[in-house]
Amino acid sequence: MSNLKRPFNGLTCDRKPPKRNSYSEKVDSSENTLQLKINPAKRSNGALVDITNTMNIDHSESKEHLGEKRRLRRISSVSPFKKPRTSFVTPLNKNNSSVNVLSRLAPKEPHCKQRVSMRYPLQVPRAYLKEYVLQPPSLKKKLENLPEYVRKMNPIAAESYTFTSEVRADCIGPEAFYCMLSQSGASVQHMTKEWVSNHYKWIVWKLASYERCYPAKFAGKLLTVSNVLEELRYRYEREVNHGHRSSIKKILDGDAPPSSMMVLCISFVGKGCYPEFGKQPVSLEEDGNDRASQVELTDGWYAVKARLDELLSQKLALGKLFLGQKLRIWGARFCGWNGPVSPFEASQTVSLVLHTNGTYRCHWAERLGFCKRVGLPLAFRCIKGTGGAVPSTLVGVTRIYPVLYRERLRTGSFVVRSEREEAKALQLYNQRRDIVAEGIISASQREVEFDVGYDHESEEGARLMKLLETAAEPEVLMAGMSSKQLTSFASYKAKLEAMRQTNMQKSIEDAVEAAGLSEREVTPFLRVRVVGLTSNCHPRESCPRKGLITIWNPTQKQTLELCEGLAYAVGGLVPSSSDSGILYLQARGATNNWLPMSPLKMENFAPFFTPRSSTAVSSIGEVPLSSEFDIAAFVVYVGEVYRQGNQQKQWVFVTDGSTSEFCSEESLDALLAINFCLPCIGLDSSAPVNSNIAGSVVGFCNLTKRSKDQVNGIWVAEATENSDYFLSYDRAGRNHLKDVSASVLKWANTSSSIIEKLKERVLTIIRNSKDGC
Repeated sequence: MSNLKRPFNGLTCDRKPPKRNSYSEKVDSSENTLQLKINPAKRSNGALVDITNTMNIDHSESKEHLGEKRRLRRISSVSPFKKPRTSFVTPLNKNNSSVNVLSRLAPKEPHCKQRVSMRYPLQVPRAYLKEYVLQPPSLKKKLENLPEYVRKMNPIAAESYTFTSEVRADCIGPEAFYCMLSQSGASVQHMTKEWVSNHYKWIVWKLASYERCYPAKFAGKLLTVSNVLEELRYRYEREVNHGHRSSIKKILDGDAPPSSMMVLCISFVGKGCYPEFGKQPVSLEEDGNDRASQVELTDGWYAVKARLDELLSQKLALGKLFLGQKLRIWGARFCGWNGPVSPFEASQTVSLVLHTNGTYRCHWAERLGFCKRVGLPLAFRCIKGTGGAVPSTLVGVTRIYPVLYRERLRTGSFVVRSEREEAKALQLYNQRRDIVAEGIISASQREVEFDVGYDHESEEGARLMKLLETAAEPEVLMAGMSSKQLTSFASYKAKLEAMRQTNMQKSIEDAVEAAGLSEREVTPFLRVRVVGLTSNCHPRESCPRKGLITIWNPTQKQTLELCEGLAYAVGGLVPSSSDSGILYLQARGATNNWLPMSPLKMENFAPFFTPRSSTAVSSIGEVPLSSEFDIAAFVVYVGEVYRQGNQQKQWVFVTDGSTSEFCSEESLDALLAINFCLPCIGLDSSAPVNSNIAGSVVGFCNLTKRSKDQVNGIWVAEATENSDYFLSYDRAGRNHLKDVSASVLKWANTSSSIIEKLKERVLTIIRNSKDGC
């Protein structure tokens, strides 16, 4: 067959190039979709085609309807939504301008919703722009053959653009299309002129952009009255009759979070004017403020303002963000949104706040609106410290530190404690509150015994209570009371007890507040040290980027299931700062997702993890300065607590027998001195380390190596907030010290003389120390 036809958006189109004025090409209002529609007949007089519901009739009926359209004062419609004869419209007159006829059409008010477009629901699979044109858009080819208004069309120009009749100098704009839609069956109760003008603007801009990007294929064929009308019908059918909403309308209604991943198009850049389609640098010095850091984004149906962060504003100034560019936005938030708002009202008050870490360029053929699939994670090395929230990234976990607790003090400062120290602080806090409460309760009881019932003399219950208190035999008196009197007495007694409890509780709260023992503000948090993943396909010479993630209020699942050595896809991170090549990020446990990667996927990345191991005292010299290490050692001596500034400090001396053959008074490489410290808070003088661990084998994790004490020849380490010590090795993250601990214990049981010699040497160092440590 010579005239092969291909289904496209539910209709068919000839593969042969269409002849001029024989076809009217139509573009689907969904982004990047295209549809061709064949005109029933050529119109030599230049009049518009019929705009009633006969637009979608079959070709087999074209002759019949052509004849009917030539009859004056009559129109025959074969629409399934046939209207009564009284609603028929005067037909188009080929001797008069059809614009004049349309301008006289009055909007109708149908009593119920009617179908105005046969294009939706779609009967066949939709063909999208990428599938139809098979090539990216071109902005430099054959533009000289396009009209000036097509070459420079933008949303501002599209809003005021009108079609000119070929017969007279009349114009067809949004007002005329409003009447056309009404005559097609659209209800004026659901369709406002503002609605028509809004969609008219986006439709005209889209059709003109297609002609400009693909001039060889679409020049002069898309931006037509019939196409714009059919687009408006389609949008009315979807939005009004089927209740569909675009992404921007949905988030403005509050039915979808603005942080959802969506593709939007830049429809406005700068202030007061639109640059031509393409890259146009914009100055950031406008009015001395950041107005130029605002753009307008559209999903093809509605628009919303967007505020850019500093990094995106720089991209805008360099022309890397430009009119017509599509962006994939993820993790945005609203500014000025207080509740559901119309898209037409939101332009004055509501704006999306965009940040660099959640804004990406996307493919030219991406469909506008919500993304149906999850986007690719942002490479960890590409995260900007000031670029806002990170929707998703890939990291490898190298260290998981113990859960810590941060308390906000009454002065506004903060103090961080380990789990062990927090338990002590909580116990001390409860003891102090109990002492205050006991004093208030004792005073309240003495006061009640003296003034009991003085506020209820007028009540029957109060009278009976006073009688019972003064009676010699209250049991006999109660036995003679009536049931009504007993009820009154019991009711009064219950009221009095409730009043006592209320007054006592208030007194306790006031006393506790005065003593500085109000409710504690304690927040648990978990620190995780991570590293960016390096693909095997694209190895990098530099070391992978490192980071430290702080999870506030971690969930039980996070504290139990996060595992060192695994890779995760992490979402909900917010960079806080970057220091010495380490990126610091924060997250909330409830909104922070850790999705482990499968072993198969991890094979695509270079190894990143070195398992924990026990470091012997004899090997501490190989540990880089300021690096962390773990050790299982015998505690030789626990020093006394001393104060230095606002810190309480304590030294612990340990050994593991790994250098026992070199132990002598001249060589003390067998000793490691660990410095523990705690912040001083009020009267709290608890020791950082329990002195009872002396003489035991203890496991230490996450110690930080410090410079060696050259005077005394002792290795030095510091116990930071992330450090921990323990006697049991059953919990996760401690198993690597279990076997070493058993070996050290076995050595200690047979080396009492060496241990005693080391202890004497430590005591000598302490006595000779000027600082008393």
